[in-house]
Amino acid sequence: MDISTIADLLDEFVLAEREILNKQDIKHPPTIGAMYEGLTEDILKKSLFEGLNLRVVKNSFISGCDKEFDVMLTVGEGQQIPYTHSFKYLPEQVIAVVQVKKNLYAKDIKEGFSNLQFLAANYSPEASERFTAVLFRDAFRTLCRKDITSYKAGTLTNHEASIFNTLIIEALLPVRIIWGYNGFASEYSFRESFSEYLQANTTTDLNDIIHGFGPQNFPSLIFCGPYSMIKLNGMPFGSTLKEENWWPFYASSSYSTAKLLLEAIWTRLTYKFEHLSVKIFGEDLTMQPINRFLDCRVKESEGNYSWQYNYYDLDNDILKRYVEPLNWEPAELDIIQHAVIAELCIKKEIDLSADQRIELFVTRNGLYKSLDDFLEKLKSTELVFFENSKLKLLTDNCRYAVLPNGKFVAGENKSGRFTRWFNKEIAKLQQQKNDPADKLPK
Repeated sequence: MDISTIADLLDEFVLAEREILNKQDIKHPPTIGAMYEGLTEDILKKSLFEGLNLRVVKNSFISGCDKEFDVMLTVGEGQQIPYTHSFKYLPEQVIAVVQVKKNLYAKDIKEGFSNLQFLAANYSPEASERFTAVLFRDAFRTLCRKDITSYKAGTLTNHEASIFNTLIIEALLPVRIIWGYNGFASEYSFRESFSEYLQANTTTDLNDIIHGFGPQNFPSLIFCGPYSMIKLNGMPFGSTLKEENWWPFYASSSYSTAKLLLEAIWTRLTYKFEHLSVKIFGEDLTMQPINRFLDCRVKESEGNYSWQYNYYDLDNDILKRYVEPLNWEPAELDIIQHAVIAELCIKKEIDLSADQRIELFVTRNGLYKSLDDFLEKLKSTELVFFENSKLKLLTDNCRYAVLPNGKFVAGENKSGRFTRWFNKEIAKLQQQKNDPADKLPK
């Protein structure tokens, strides 16, 4: 079974079990909390792989943090706290932390955010693992469309540098989730309440700075029944910088909560355990439907830098419209872009300062006015970046092809996604060719 099949089963399981728990005539808050924590524990256990030494523990702690966390996904044995069923784990052992709520409303958002906010401020692994560096690199590529080498090269803008530093923290922190099983009646009301909470905790008064609300402090995921908040930090969900250097870093969705959960946790596991095959993600030819929600960018004022936020307002009708997954497609290229990408796949980089013929090549047929014009449009394919006069691939395993209909395409094939898309596209074009309707007299 792949991720979609398991997610469908988990969604059905959550829906059925939530109804059972909601009907329980229990008024004792600790017992109510224990029921929903137990459900969350069971969900996580159903989503794990054997042979990775993974544990799901409740009401336990992370060394260096005084807070008790409802449910944690960990690696290896923890230190049991005497005379309890609770454990203490080292930071580097923790894959995910979940704060559980029966109902999620404004006060619950505040409480859950505060607990995970504390984690971000007090999480100190003794040493970073190799996988966190790769996770960080891939996330930075997704968001800024540059490689991390750009940092040493000195080619990052202030906005890109702020994201660079934020992602270093994000890669070290575990996946952080607030899971409310009931709550807001719509995605719209969920967004409104969260934006009001954020607005109440931001200020422009430099003499009264409110700490703890940088993008790294936001939970990776917040679930409220069928609605979700998703952090677009590239781990795995991401969004590139937009106009005026705004980073759309938080989105909302009415898509499968189980699928989002599995994507976040399984992505972290595939980075940590290199032998875990990416085949667990199935064909991976669809993308989750998300709605832009919160943007941020760094702002300088009187020599001080802080985060500025923008609420991307969408009405309820628009939010209801985007609920189906989108098809993934590679970048479509023109013939000149195709030639340059093909060259990059062979040489890995092209030194534009050493080859004066490149400008003549890209402008000779009138498609581009100049080399700069060509480079800007090639960078928009999200396959390349430009650093110190050199054009380089932004992918680990770029593949390019020419379809039977004459289209040039290219894309990342690290997980085999491009190959799967190409094979399906060839089969579809072949089917169209063999369709009897195409053979009717014109």
